[in-house]
Amino acid sequence: MVVNRFIRIVFTAPFIISMVPVAIWTSDLLENVVAAGIFSDAPSYIIVTLFTLILFLFDDFSRFLLHLASHKVKWLWQFHKVHHSALVLTPITVYRIHPIESFLYATRMALAQGCAVGLSFVLFGTRLHAADILGANVFVFVFNMMGANLRHSHIWLSWGPRFEKWFISPAQHQIHHSQDRQYHDTNFGSALAIWDRMFSCWTAAPSVKPLIRFGIKEGWHKRSAFALYWLPITENLKRFQDRRHSK
Repeated sequence: MVVNRFIRIVFTAPFIISMVPVAIWTSDLLENVVAAGIFSDAPSYIIVTLFTLILFLFDDFSRFLLHLASHKVKWLWQFHKVHHSALVLTPITVYRIHPIESFLYATRMALAQGCAVGLSFVLFGTRLHAADILGANVFVFVFNMMGANLRHSHIWLSWGPRFEKWFISPAQHQIHHSQDRQYHDTNFGSALAIWDRMFSCWTAAPSVKPLIRFGIKEGWHKRSAFALYWLPITENLKRFQDRRHSK
């Protein structure tokens, strides 16, 4: 955690794009189609609710897409394997992430929030205000209060198939960390399960036995912290060189 924070501040932070220019570009693009503030006369509570919801949906869907790509795109998977190499899950496993993947998620957040703000500006004008609790989006806060921190743990908390069709339970995310490939490529969602159902990669927790072996089979859990920083990079360089030689 300490080394990753240092790397982010010193090396990656200067290259992370800002949300503001993305928002301006999005609003300028949309204003070529519709006038800004077309619903600016709506009651404040409606604007706050819709803006908060738009931010939440853009963030959650973009997070799902990047997570899905991290499993399906081979060079991204090399970095994401650092997170999945943990055999024991604890709430701080969420910080077990390669700096390059962390950079991608920070860029994703700027793009998602920028597009959400740009769209909302065109819809509601300058009356934008999001509902938050302790600085967190109210929808994210409520989801976290439902036990989201138990996603990275050995506490099997399932919400039942009906509720899990809409929201990812801690047990569903634990299934995602399974060594078993049939479960390993399911439940990519962060908060909402609707994206997994749309992409046919959803699994309900009650359909799986709670005795799950976590991690990956490549033995990365035996590597040093230093090796986990460099191994994804060397593996990708090797793959790139092999592809060049094959041509």
